[in-house]
Amino acid sequence: MSKYNRTKLLPKGLQFIQGVVRGNTCFEITGASFGVTQVTDSDVINNGRLPNIIGNIPIVSIDKDRLADQNVLGIELSFTQQSTKINNDLDLWAVQINGCQERDNQEYPIAYTIAQEPERLTLSDPSFEFRLMVYVQVGDTDKVTINVNQDGMESRAEHARDFNRLIKSISEGYIDVDLKDHNGNQVYDSQGRIIKVKHAIVDTDKSLSILNRATDAKKVGEILGAIDSQLRTLDQLLHTNYSTALDLQDVKNIAAANADINNRQDEQINGLIIGTNEIESGVINNTRTIRILSHDGKSLATHANATITARTEYIKTDNTLSDYGAVANAGKVGEAIKQTFLILNASMARLVADYNSLQSNQVIVDLTNQVLALKDQNDVANHTIQALKKSVEISSAESQKDNLDALHDSGRYYLGNAMGYSDAVLEVATLGNTNKVMQYIFDAGNTQNRAERRIGTKSGDSYSWSEWNDEY
Repeated sequence: MSKYNRTKLLPKGLQFIQGVVRGNTCFEITGASFGVTQVTDSDVINNGRLPNIIGNIPIVSIDKDRLADQNVLGIELSFTQQSTKINNDLDLWAVQINGCQERDNQEYPIAYTIAQEPERLTLSDPSFEFRLMVYVQVGDTDKVTINVNQDGMESRAEHARDFNRLIKSISEGYIDVDLKDHNGNQVYDSQGRIIKVKHAIVDTDKSLSILNRATDAKKVGEILGAIDSQLRTLDQLLHTNYSTALDLQDVKNIAAANADINNRQDEQINGLIIGTNEIESGVINNTRTIRILSHDGKSLATHANATITARTEYIKTDNTLSDYGAVANAGKVGEAIKQTFLILNASMARLVADYNSLQSNQVIVDLTNQVLALKDQNDVANHTIQALKKSVEISSAESQKDNLDALHDSGRYYLGNAMGYSDAVLEVATLGNTNKVMQYIFDAGNTQNRAERRIGTKSGDSYSWSEWNDEY
């Protein structure tokens, strides 16, 4: 179906509406005309009406409700072979609405609408019907009457009746059909009326054996009822005939066997929980338990066959704060800074005591500045402690060992077996105030050799990475 432009008023239509608005007159919409040649608004306005009209059509219904608050009425037109008196196919291009003023039998064009694309009307087919609803501004809907063709109204009533009959048949599951004999001939009663019978809309299968056929609900219900009855009988037999001591002993044996299986499963689960807790505690405390191996790679054991173990660090830390290649022990760093602060604080206290007797305001100002400077140094020291603490913290990231590009936040990550290391640790650090980060990878169980490294450059929300090398 084509789209139609907004309905526009012609001079006479505007004059009618002005009279309605002023309360001087009423008017009637009498019918419509149509054209089959392409036209423009200018063609219609200059001509005062639709040019090249080839026929008239009746109004079959009206819409008084949809746009009533805007004083707009809907006019439905029906294009059929009978209403147009045309029996050949054509293209509908434009429609004109006609009307006459009160106490004036002269019909005038009052409005028109133009199709954006031609509407094909196959009027050569007697059963073809095209309906078009045209909305027209009338000024006051209470002062406008519309001449509606009663044949069209009857047609709409028949459609509604047929539709309601179909809905009712579907809801009941049956439809009325004409009764015919075995030769296909219509059967009539003694008064010559067609005999009708009810026929199921869905042909069901009562044997429950035909593929892709709907099952008969009643038959299914009967079978399920029989199965339910047999199951209830069987249940009673089981309770009556099998409640013996031997059966009870079998049940007890099965329960005992299940208890043994559950106990073994509980032991395995507890072992997994202990192992998980050991790994979690080791990562947090930077310690792990390792087995002591002999020269042939086998575990050493005591005379009681207990495995000899030792504790080592995930990440080697330096307690002396003198090894350039090791990670500083956070506790030792904190103690050193705290000791330095205590010495500075004691010195500051002595300075304050010594200069309390001085009368020079400038000396007091100088001492105050020195105290503030020492406080700033203390703040820097505290910041350094936090940074050092963070530097020795390690996060478990074994699930990311094959996706190192995703680890770009500063910190340390334990990867497990990755890139040739059995206990791989990835360290990520920001390069100054730039959009670049450096990744180092090394074995936590050995001296931290940061020879393998690469640079990541941030672009938007992602990073592009250089190759792993030792040139940086």
